[in-house]
Amino acid sequence: MRGENHAVTFPNNCSKIFVPQRRSNVLRRDQPKETELMTKTLLPLAGLEKVLRYEPETGKLFWLDRGRKRKPGDEAGRTDQRNGYMNVTYKGKNYRVHRVAWYLHTGEDPGAMWIDHINGNPLNNQITNLRKCHQPENRCNSRAKANSTSGLKGVYWCKKSKKWRAQITKDKKVYKLGSYYDPLEAHMAYCIAAVQMHGDFANFG
Repeated sequence: MRGENHAVTFPNNCSKIFVPQRRSNVLRRDQPKETELMTKTLLPLAGLEKVLRYEPETGKLFWLDRGRKRKPGDEAGRTDQRNGYMNVTYKGKNYRVHRVAWYLHTGEDPGAMWIDHINGNPLNNQITNLRKCHQPENRCNSRAKANSTSGLKGVYWCKKSKKWRAQITKDKKVYKLGSYYDPLEAHMAYCIAAVQMHGDFANFG
């Protein structure tokens, strides 16, 4: 069915951009947001190059020194089962592996900037999957929320109209994209708008 109250102009070749699908592996309700994670991990990275080596092709870190439970050449880092990100612990402090990887490869401490996983997989820390960005851009490249009624990013069920509504957020402002009988059509509207408004950080969920 045709949507209502569109606020975004779609390109003529929009149907070739993607094939929308429902997601069953949305983030868990109890999974912390990246914002919450970052507040605990903005630690200075200078000096880690003396104890860690980064392999950009695999995204893995390796120890250069000997420790209580490690020897040179051992892989460093472990997955935090609560949120899916990898941490590495040194001198009692936890560092996000993707931030350390960026620092070791570029020599630049990202500081207050964010390091985004381009494909959305927090376990893929290959340098080709990492990019520096601002927090709003990082938020754009996120998956569907755990409480999504559709399992599709940008689509929710409206009890009043008994239709699926599409919407997108940019710079903390919500843009309505119309109401639809078909949730996949609503998702198509979201994805097209995401390409236009989020650019390289568009994530279809």
